Amino acid sequence: MVGEVKEILEASDPRFMTSLARGLDVLSAFEGQGALTVSQAAKLCGLSRSATARCLFTLERLGYVDVRGTSYSLTPAVLPMARAFALGDRLMMAAQAVIDTLRDRLGESSSLAMFDPRRAHTSVVYVYRAEAARIISVPLLMGSALPSYCTSNGRVLLATLEPTALAAFLSQAPFPSRTNKTRISASSLAEEIDAIRTQGWAMTDGELEPGLRSIAVPVPGRRQPAALNLATQSAHRGLDWLMNVALPELQAAAAHLARVVTA
Repeated sequence: MVGEVKEILEASDPRFMTSLARGLDVLSAFEGQGALTVSQAAKLCGLSRSATARCLFTLERLGYVDVRGTSYSLTPAVLPMARAFALGDRLMMAAQAVIDTLRDRLGESSSLAMFDPRRAHTSVVYVYRAEAARIISVPLLMGSALPSYCTSNGRVLLATLEPTALAAFLSQAPFPSRTNKTRISASSLAEEIDAIRTQGWAMTDGELEPGLRSIAVPVPGRRQPAALNLATQSAHRGLDWLMNVALPELQAAAAHLARVVTA
């Protein structure tokens, strides 16, 4: 999706800087990776090996990546950019204390998520997370991304979309089945999203991973949609607990965040 958008911009807008876009693509290739060779980065980016090598050489000279032998890895120079986002967004500044308190009160992991702007509503990125225990096979940290169609926070965010944007998203169905409980069809997801709009919350039960349950609510009053969620194991918490205990806590926390951000 990022590549498709980039190709359209390259062809239609002379202001678009292709070399910068390629460099950012290469930098983004390190998401979820420890180290990459030129060939590995090129494959992830869909760029030629020579173009990728030039980008990595430039990034290395600027201090954003380090090279050891044939492998490249990110350096701490990328961290100030993430910090700049955290300091520049009022919700991010208020979220840490609220989400940590949720985690401590309920004893379960809690997160704040937004759409990943690079991927046109197909994934959500965790902008803050308070971890109680490892409950998923892939560790979730700030910056981790998950698909929007099978996560509670993703569905809350999908419910905020205008009809044309939601239709464009659903046109990509059927989506990959993560478990035998995953909703993958456009009709099933559309029905679920309609219900979420009405009730104001979303719950998933074993759709992302077997045994993983999650409930999420929107943070109201945001121009850039955000969702607050809590995740647990089915062996640890029942659906009644999520509805009767976790949901009111999430709704109160989301309302508090909205007041703080708009004050």
